[in-house]
Amino acid sequence: MVEYPPGEPQEVCAICGEPFEGYDPDFASNYANLVCDACDERAVTEEAARPKHGNEYLDRDSIVEKEDGTNAIRLDPDVGDNPVFIDGEKCWRRYRFGGWITRRDDHDCSSIEEFHEKHRDDF
Repeated sequence: MVEYPPGEPQEVCAICGEPFEGYDPDFASNYANLVCDACDERAVTEEAARPKHGNEYLDRDSIVEKEDGTNAIRLDPDVGDNPVFIDGEKCWRRYRFGGWITRRDDHDCSSIEEFHEKHRDDF
């Protein structure tokens, strides 16, 4: 069972239970067990490190030199550390558009694919 399944209203964080400040209920209802920004700031990797995403996760620079000698900005790809842990709770991030959302795992999943299968009816 998923505490806050997608498609149903979620007005509080799946970790701390406090009302969302940055997400409206319609947005939150698109995701299972959405986590608030305040809790997400405490996320760490399995190694207790700050999670990385985008170019930092891939260990590459955001600015690259082109063949003609000019610089170009390399956009952040939609990748990053998974899973992350918040106060001992396993969570999974969805990286998109240079950012992410974080969702609490109710089933101790071993991959993001398994998380989607167990937390969404449409997978």
